[in-house]
Amino acid sequence: MASLAQPQPPLLALVTGFLFLGAFLLYRWLLPKPIPGIPYNAKAIKSIFGDIPDLLEHLKHSEQVTDWMEGHNLRHNSPIAQVFLNLFQKPVVMINDFKESQDILMRRGKEFDKPDMISDLLYGIAREHHTTLKSNDERFKLQRKWLQDLMSPSFLHGVAGPHLHKTFMELMALWQVKMRLSGMEHSPFPIKPDLSHSALEAIWAALFGTGETATITQQQIDLLSPLNSQSVKTLQIGTLDLPEASRAPAFDAILRLTDTFEGVTKSPFPRIYGWFLPFRFSHLVKLKDDLIIGEIHKAERRLHDVNGEQGKVFNAIDHMLHREAQQAARDHRKPEFYSKPMIAEIFGLLIAGHDTTASTIMWTMKRLAGHPDVQSKLRDELRKSYTAALTEGRVPSAHEIVNTTIHYLDACIEEMVRCAQTAPVTSRTASKDTVVLGHVIPKGTRIIMMGRSAGILKPSHNIPDSLRSPTFHNAGGGKIGAWDESSPEDLLAFHPERWLKTEADGSRVFDATLGPHLGFGAGPRGCFGRKLAYLELRLAIVLVLWHFELQRVPEHLDSYEPIEQLTHNPLQCYVKLAPAPSRH
Repeated sequence: MASLAQPQPPLLALVTGFLFLGAFLLYRWLLPKPIPGIPYNAKAIKSIFGDIPDLLEHLKHSEQVTDWMEGHNLRHNSPIAQVFLNLFQKPVVMINDFKESQDILMRRGKEFDKPDMISDLLYGIAREHHTTLKSNDERFKLQRKWLQDLMSPSFLHGVAGPHLHKTFMELMALWQVKMRLSGMEHSPFPIKPDLSHSALEAIWAALFGTGETATITQQQIDLLSPLNSQSVKTLQIGTLDLPEASRAPAFDAILRLTDTFEGVTKSPFPRIYGWFLPFRFSHLVKLKDDLIIGEIHKAERRLHDVNGEQGKVFNAIDHMLHREAQQAARDHRKPEFYSKPMIAEIFGLLIAGHDTTASTIMWTMKRLAGHPDVQSKLRDELRKSYTAALTEGRVPSAHEIVNTTIHYLDACIEEMVRCAQTAPVTSRTASKDTVVLGHVIPKGTRIIMMGRSAGILKPSHNIPDSLRSPTFHNAGGGKIGAWDESSPEDLLAFHPERWLKTEADGSRVFDATLGPHLGFGAGPRGCFGRKLAYLELRLAIVLVLWHFELQRVPEHLDSYEPIEQLTHNPLQCYVKLAPAPSRH
């Protein structure tokens, strides 16, 4: 009887065969499905993990994800390529061509919408931020309204400018102390922490106003001022070994939460990684939320009555609450000042406003030190332009810096942004089936556009106009010019003069349309804080060159190797300071 209960050998073989066939068919069904016609890594479609193993192997010896991505375009010698980074999902399409990227970002908003890469970054800690929403979402429109005053000239020049100027002046005071401690040899010292702290303090002041407590920069000044050069140690690599002041808990929380985004960008499962962040760093999230809620409470009191001046605006958060109050009145509802979207927007301003600026200023210090001719010419132009400050022996004011046109300064800033590649990629997601360079792109496909793409830092691909979109042709190819690509080395070179055109009277005038870059993205969903970032760069460069000469640091401290965290910043960032040379 026992033998009758067991499957007979032919039946067992049949069942086993069906199981193996089912497993095989399931495995085949789960394999990556390439978009026809777009180049890809042939090995990737033979594993359900796609390109993930190759990426993880790459990250064992590199700090960058984007150079791995760009390598696919280079390997296939194609302006378009695809990789398989998301299990059981559509491939990611990479565009390595400025003209195509510009067309997608500026003219094809109905076909390509929100950047899902940003959604991945913010999913865990600020998933209600407007960048995670589609453009036609009413929440997106409302939250952008909260921010719309923050990039107006009246706010940037009248409110943010003075706060930023004060913050960067504290940084100059700190560097003067460090320059004194560097001795006669002007020993180099690292500036990454200084710039990260100062950039956060700058956006902090613009957002919340200047507090009564000392900033971390001022605390660092107080800590170092009693020291002398004899009491300071020099490390074996030749840099100063200086003590660091401790950071306030909320300030520290913002910086540490910003650092967590590096893990998201380098994870093969970014959504899952991001989902765990609030649990893993719950104490930091609470400090962040408590800080923002406390500042909202202060702003709410100011909104109702500021020393008898109804609704006077002192900083960015005042503007945001004022906008929400206006919208609530129109909608016949109570204002939602403490909502999760409001907290997410404020946090977004803090992290984006400090990290991108700090990274770009880091690259700026390296470029100016490495190009003393540019540094000297720019300092001369500043002195010619701020004659009153020079004559009176003082520093140019925020008003003077903001309102004085200096074409060579504008050219230097634009070239810094082009070369720095602080945000090395821009992404969008196809909101419908569409076509890019002759290839059908299915709805839901992520598109990544390389910031170092052909036409910006590399020669352009030879792409027939017949492959371009109707929007490209309707725009006549766009208003942005093209660089001279006869010398690939020149595209990589730091050369501010490329942004200056010669007028009929022989004068050289800055023109931002002379050539391309994607430093802040482009189009309706480009970087919202672009104008604020330019203002911060302008103030920082003027004040640094007014006070100091940036000398070359030793070669072993001057690597241009980048590291990718939330932004693309230099692995090494040191300065060797001397007082700014006197005017001849």
